[in-house]
Amino acid sequence: MKWSPPVQEKLSLAAMTFSAAIWGSGFIVTRVAIDAGFSAGWILFGRFMVTTALFAVIFLRDLLRLTWRALWAGLLTGALLFFGFLFQTLGLALTTPGRNAFITATYVVIVPMLGWMLTRRRPSGRVFAGALLSLAGIALLSWGAIGEGGSLAGDLLTLMCAISFAAHFIALEWAVRRAKASQLLFLQMAVTTLLSSLLLLSSPAGAATLPVAGTADWTRGLLALAYLAVFSSGVAYAIQTVAQKHTSSSRAAIVLAAEALWGSLFSVLFGFETLTWRLAAGGLIIFVSILLASYVKPPDAPGQL
Repeated sequence: MKWSPPVQEKLSLAAMTFSAAIWGSGFIVTRVAIDAGFSAGWILFGRFMVTTALFAVIFLRDLLRLTWRALWAGLLTGALLFFGFLFQTLGLALTTPGRNAFITATYVVIVPMLGWMLTRRRPSGRVFAGALLSLAGIALLSWGAIGEGGSLAGDLLTLMCAISFAAHFIALEWAVRRAKASQLLFLQMAVTTLLSSLLLLSSPAGAATLPVAGTADWTRGLLALAYLAVFSSGVAYAIQTVAQKHTSSSRAAIVLAAEALWGSLFSVLFGFETLTWRLAAGGLIIFVSILLASYVKPPDAPGQL
């Protein structure tokens, strides 16, 4: 059975809501890995190396048919993904998870603006309204964290993360039309792993940045890396790469920006914060913004103008 384009888009946006939930939990899990004594370089290298190996096994047949066109698409999207996660992880070590989540999610506003600049295609008013509503909801969710334990350096690094992720959304919308989703998934993870290894080799401390016995909680750190590898890097990005073939980068960004809401909900669930009016109101605003941006006008019936 073949779904119509509007139905495919609605299903894709629903699937990306699940990805947002996984990424929301990733803020907490990444902080667990940092607190366990793992550096940003090793967190990135560890999680993406595992995901790369998994995708290599699962998609081996498609990878043997890799074209130069697909390779270049994967190299670009992979590099942007690496810089997004690098700046996010570095920023998270210098600021609070709440500030990190809020500033990261500003890509919801950057995507339509950057896309308009690069493609000359103006997003619809509904997408602009959804982006601004989502930003307001995210700000309300994180307002209590602003001013507590943050730093200018951490906030600036996280802003660079948001810009990188916004560029990745736009590049991925272009790339999914030039390569199979399986090839893109592997290439993005492989490029991120390669750049992470180069980062480790070029760091002043070199291999000394590897956590050693007595300075790191290996059990917590490795469990956190396993979760990030399988779910945050594997499942969530598989959903995004496949689903974004059926929707625009602007709509995808708004739905996935709900990761800030999910991050707050997981914080409440696991005892990191309490349920407040700010959480309830911010969550409601984000939910409305997703409904607004996700609405797909059905095609006119034959004979209608």
